[in-house]
Amino acid sequence: MIKKLLLTFLVFLLNLASFAQINTLPATESFTTTFTQGTAIAFIPNWTGSTVATTNKIFQDLVDYSSAPAALSIIPTSSFDGDVQVNLNLTSYQSIVISFLAKSMLNGTGTRDVVLTMSTSIDGGTTWIGSTSIASLPNANQSAFTLFSYSLPVEANNQSNVLVRFYVTRGATGTSTAAKLVLDDLTIQQSTAPQITLSQTALTFTQVNGVPSQSQSIIVSGSNLTGNVALTTPNNYEISANSSTGFSNSVNLNPISGNLLSIPVYVRLNSSTNGSFSGNLAVNSSGVSTQNVILNGNCVTPTLTNPNPLAIVDSSSYSVFSQWDNTNTTGTYPANMALWSHSTTDPDLNTLFVEDWNCLYNLTSRSRFVGEGINGISMINTSNSQFTGICDNSDPTQATGTTIASGRAGALVLALNTYGVTNGSQITINWTGRTILQNFRAYGLRMQYRIGTSSGNPNAGWQEFSSTQEYLSGADATSETKTTILPIVCNGQNIVQIRWVYYYLGGTTTGARAQIAIDDISVIVGNLSNQSFTLDNKDFMLYPNPTNKQLVHLSSAQNIQIYDISGKVIFSEKNTSTINTNTFSTGIYFVKTDLGISKKLIIE
Repeated sequence: MIKKLLLTFLVFLLNLASFAQINTLPATESFTTTFTQGTAIAFIPNWTGSTVATTNKIFQDLVDYSSAPAALSIIPTSSFDGDVQVNLNLTSYQSIVISFLAKSMLNGTGTRDVVLTMSTSIDGGTTWIGSTSIASLPNANQSAFTLFSYSLPVEANNQSNVLVRFYVTRGATGTSTAAKLVLDDLTIQQSTAPQITLSQTALTFTQVNGVPSQSQSIIVSGSNLTGNVALTTPNNYEISANSSTGFSNSVNLNPISGNLLSIPVYVRLNSSTNGSFSGNLAVNSSGVSTQNVILNGNCVTPTLTNPNPLAIVDSSSYSVFSQWDNTNTTGTYPANMALWSHSTTDPDLNTLFVEDWNCLYNLTSRSRFVGEGINGISMINTSNSQFTGICDNSDPTQATGTTIASGRAGALVLALNTYGVTNGSQITINWTGRTILQNFRAYGLRMQYRIGTSSGNPNAGWQEFSSTQEYLSGADATSETKTTILPIVCNGQNIVQIRWVYYYLGGTTTGARAQIAIDDISVIVGNLSNQSFTLDNKDFMLYPNPTNKQLVHLSSAQNIQIYDISGKVIFSEKNTSTINTNTFSTGIYFVKTDLGISKKLIIE
């Protein structure tokens, strides 16, 4: 009995430690206390780690350190991000700066950098602000430590429950293993000096000539400021406080009582000529050394193919696509189709397409389109585009050197000539989405359409269907058959293009991306009075979506299952028209009916 009481008391003490806070500043940490090992655990008082082990992932390093006898080391992998958090009580404290020493050490034989990003939460980890890229260090033995610092965003001032996150991931460049990151001799203290915090240190852009690039955001915050914060772009770049309007070569931000709350500004490349453009976005304020965000970008003219349209007429059916072998010739595409690519690592639905896919269909690494035989054509991206020698088989062993500028999988495009379809008919496209490999990052195939070719601009004129048409990645070797009805406005046109865009759904930012395929495309043209077309359409809508943990309504009663981003079923119910989301965590979920229709649900 005494042993049980002692054990209970020890567990109680451990629980107290896990909820403890640093509440007196300045504070220091040199990681000399023996680490407790486990998952999502307080490994020393006030500090938690995602997975703490002996010599990998997050661990106490007794070999590499700045001051004896230990340091904190983190090794990220393709399936593991190091997530270390420290809990602070900053009541009566403001303008906090965290300083520490760091370096990288060789890990394995890979060439991948290790990347440290820091951010802050004032609501217990539900949302993160002040995200800042601190360092990207090589997979090599660095002889000396470097001093780094992170200024907490103004929102953390005088807050009683503050978490600061050290988020460690593999870099986007290089291959195989990433470096070991070593942290030591950390100090947390107030500062009276003017300071500015930026969320990014570098941005990369691709612009299609004639259209400004997609804007990218930088979060700016500051404290103890004595004047405005001025941001000025180099030539060919523009900046605005609004994501879509008001772009010019500079922006001024106005602090209030010396504090600048976290505010986004938006940068884009807008060149009138093709070429590569680089320079620094300069950030200035009185008493603060100029901070620079490195901008690199390319302006290109698209070289995309518009496929020859398939002519369709009333009361007919067409088997458009059912197979694509990995032995098909480079630069060829299924009849009446094209494959488009771009340069974005994790594309969204606004990513601009630049060139055709002109590589082999049997590639097994890096970004690629793959011939899956009777399972159609699959798409998968990595952090790297293809090597030119591997792409065309001129150098199958190429491991360094030139890569294809826009060699990432992007979309499959189908063209139809509907001139022979009258307004009394309905065009229905049946197609199948397949998950070849689910992997870690969820992706989807979004279906869009346009009439004509928008005067040759491949990125203009695309429309969403009134009810979203898409396939979302699922478990390995699963598939769903979809039925999509084209709007009547598509009838009687010389060219109607339909595309399936391969895009990133969000969620996890590490690990391999989903490999998904499109297959079995057929077109049926029938009379509108034939009710079988509408009876097969079991689509539904969710609203409000996104939702702030409100009651979500379905447009029609359904038998549903809800999956989290990892594919785990977290909720199921039959014949329901509402979903109570107040117990769900913030994130992305998938609502799937027993008829195979899936919808993405975002909880903010």
